[in-house]
Order: sequence, then C-alpha cells, then structure tokens
Amino acid sequence: MLALRPVGQIVAELGARRRAPASVPGSAHEALAAALPAGFLSRLDDIGGQEIAGDFMLLDLAQLLRETAGRDHPLIALGTAWWVFATSGTGDAWLLRRTEHGSQAAFLDHDRGTDALPAEMGIDFDQWLQLADLMAQVELTDHGGSEPANVDEITREMNRLSEGLPQRYPYSLDG
Repeated sequence: MLALRPVGQIVAELGARRRAPASVPGSAHEALAAALPAGFLSRLDDIGGQEIAGDFMLLDLAQLLRETAGRDHPLIALGTAWWVFATSGTGDAWLLRRTEHGSQAAFLDHDRGTDALPAEMGIDFDQWLQLADLMAQVELTDHGGSEPANVDEITREMNRLSEGLPQRYPYSLDG
C-alpha cells in the first residue's frame, strides 16, 4: 500500500544513508544561499547526492552547480531564476526556484532541446521529496515488472499531494 510519508521521516532516512560529503567554495555557497529557497542548502547538505527513485536523483551542491552551468537553456535563466537540483538519469532535470512563499519545482524535458521551458509541477521542494519517495515505493512494489503498477492508488496519492499532479507528472504512471 502506497502512502505519502512525512517529509521529516523521508529526510531522516535519506540522511542516515552513507555518502561522500560534497563541498563548494564558501563564496559559491553564499551566492546559492541568496538565490535558493531558505533552508534548501542545509537540507541539501544533509541529504543531497543520492538517488531517491529512478527518475529522482537529488544532487549535492557541487553537482547542482555543475548541472546548472552545464545546460544550455537560454530562455529560462538557469543559474539565476531556476536551478537544476535533481536529474532523472536520462538527461531530464528537476528545477527549483525561490518564490515569495518558499519554492517551486518544475520539470525540464531534455528532448525538447535548448528552447525547452520548465513544466511547473505545482509542488514545492518538500512535496517533491514526498513525490520522489512515493515513486520509490512504487518501484519497490513493482517486483521487477511482474506486477502492474496500481495506477488508481498512485493517482490518488499524487492528488493528495497536489490536485492535478498526475496530469502534470512527466512520466507514465502505468510503467
């Protein structure tokens, strides 16, 4: 049975995984702190640099800087308005920006080329973590493809997270 888990529980589990610490120069850290949502960098320091689910690879700070700088998308102001904070492993990217009320996550489809615009997901960073955790649960219950995904259950939990999210979600829910 799938369930939206509290962000604190997800963060605690991710923080307990062993991973190599990432470091960036102090000046870069200060610039990122000014550009990204409050509290995001400390969260990334604690849990960044690991795969949460197949299409949800949360970057560490050094990877965030490299991914953001390494993409050519002139229409979306990467590195000023939007930042690549996660990738799919297939070239797609998850973007984050600071908003008046916190953060906003979006999806960037690499197949659309350099003119691609962010597809806003209607979720913030904490909700993105919950979505990633939900998709990890789906992967665990999939049993290597021998059982079809319960699309109704996935859809229900995604709508609990953000109404209409299943329609905005960039990947197929039925495997």
